[in-house]
Amino acid sequence: MTEVTGAAEQSRPADAAAGIPIRSSELSTWQAMRRSWQAYALLAPIFVLLIIFNYYPPILGLLRAFYRWRPGVEASFVGLQHFGVYFTSPETGRELLNMFKLLAFFFFSGAVVPFVMAVLIFRIRDTESKELYRLFLIIPMLVPLIVVILLWKQIYDPNLGVINGLLEQVGLGSLALNWLGDTATALYAIMFMGFPWVSGVGTLIYLGGLGQISESIFDACEVDGCTGLRRTLLIDLPLVLGQVRLMTILAVIAGVTSFQTILVLTDGGPGFATMVPGLTMFHKAFRTQQFGYAASIGMILFVITFTATLAVNRTIHPAVEDVRH
Repeated sequence: MTEVTGAAEQSRPADAAAGIPIRSSELSTWQAMRRSWQAYALLAPIFVLLIIFNYYPPILGLLRAFYRWRPGVEASFVGLQHFGVYFTSPETGRELLNMFKLLAFFFFSGAVVPFVMAVLIFRIRDTESKELYRLFLIIPMLVPLIVVILLWKQIYDPNLGVINGLLEQVGLGSLALNWLGDTATALYAIMFMGFPWVSGVGTLIYLGGLGQISESIFDACEVDGCTGLRRTLLIDLPLVLGQVRLMTILAVIAGVTSFQTILVLTDGGPGFATMVPGLTMFHKAFRTQQFGYAASIGMILFVITFTATLAVNRTIHPAVEDVRH
C-alpha cells in the first residue's frame, strides 16, 4: 500500500507537489494530452497554417484601423482619426440605415421564411414526398450565386426585363419602372431578389431540428387538441430555438457584412441609394487604396456583429434537451 501511495505522489505534476491544489478534471485533461502528444504533433502544422492564413490577417486588419496605411507606404499611427472621419461623413447615416433595413430583411428571409417552409414539409405524412421536396431545396444550391444575381439583373432590366414585360402584357405598363435605377425602388428591388426566399440550407437545418422532436410529444398534442398554428407556436417553435438562434446569427452576419449583391447590381447607386458600410469599405480599400480607413469600417462592422451576436445568444434560449426525447 505504501509503494502504491509513493508512486502516486511521484506521478503528480509539479504544481501539486508544491502545494497548489489541482482539480481532478484538470489533471485528467493534462494526462490525456500527454498521452496523445503524437496526435497533437501531427495536427500542429494545421494549427500553424490556420493561425497564419485564417487568424493573423483579420487581426492585423483590425489593428490597422488605427493606422494610415497604403500599399508601399509605411503605416503611421493616427488613433481614432478614421472613425471620426467616417461618422462625420454625410452619407454614413444613409449607409447605416440601409444596413439595418437589410438586417431586418435578412432576418425575415433567412430565419422566418425557412422555418415556415420546414414546418410545411415536416407536416407532410408521405415520406417519399418529403424526400422529393428536400431534393427541390438542394437543386438551386448547385447554381453559383453570381449567376443568380446576373439573372435577376436581367429580370429588372427596364427595357427587356421580365417584370416590365409582364406589366405591359396585362395592361399595367404605367407601373413599369427602372427598378434598379430609381432611388425609391433600388434597395427594395435588391431585397426582392430571390423571391420567395426559401433558403435550402436554412430549411434543412430547421427540418433537422424538427426531426429530433419525439413522436410522443406530437401524439400528446393531438390528444389535447393542439394542432395547426397553435402547435407550431407552442410546440414546434420552442423546441427548435437552437436552430432559430443559429439562423438569426447567420442573418445578422449577412445583414451587416454582405455587399456582393449590391456591388454587382447597382454598385451602391443610383447616387448613394443602396450604399452600405461593407461596400464603402470595399471601395476605400480597392479603388482609392485607403486600406487603413477601410479597416476602420471593418472594425465598426465587427463591433456591430459581435454585439448583435451576444444579444441574440442572451435573448434566445433553446428549450431543455430532455424535452425533445
